[in-house]
Amino acid sequence: MAHTCPRRTCTVTVPDHLFACRADWFALSKSVQAAIYATSGKGFTRERIDAIKAAREEWREDGT
Repeated sequence: MAHTCPRRTCTVTVPDHLFACRADWFALSKSVQAAIYATSGKGFTRERIDAIKAAREEWREDGT
């Protein structure tokens, strides 16, 4: 299975075991990457939702 990269301006399809496309993943801070890793595979817990929100906020600060 696959999904679209969660960055709003990205249309790259990525495998389900990855959170985002390579470029957008490496655009995130190490702390947000760590939060995403720490919550992967655990369903949509509060921690996972917070990590996703943090990623989207960082991307927003980049202007996208």
